[in-house]
Amino acid sequence: MVSGMHTIDPVEVLGLAGMILVFLSFIVKDWRWLYGFNMSGAILLTLYAYLRGDPIFTIVEAGIVVFLAYRLAGELRRTREN
Repeated sequence: MVSGMHTIDPVEVLGLAGMILVFLSFIVKDWRWLYGFNMSGAILLTLYAYLRGDPIFTIVEAGIVVFLAYRLAGELRRTREN
């Protein structure tokens, strides 16, 4: 390896992509897209936490994914009824 060269850790890229999706969801106006972006980011962050070996963060993020999936399903159900 050449001195001064840094390698990019794929797990860190996964975490960064998750954070970008979560923050992107804050500027979206439509609830379905907000839940979708936020849930996608939370899934990536769950994988990041699991691969890093952090059980508390993994459980918290997995809970957020389940909660957002429930909210998204409710929103889609309400949209279909109207």
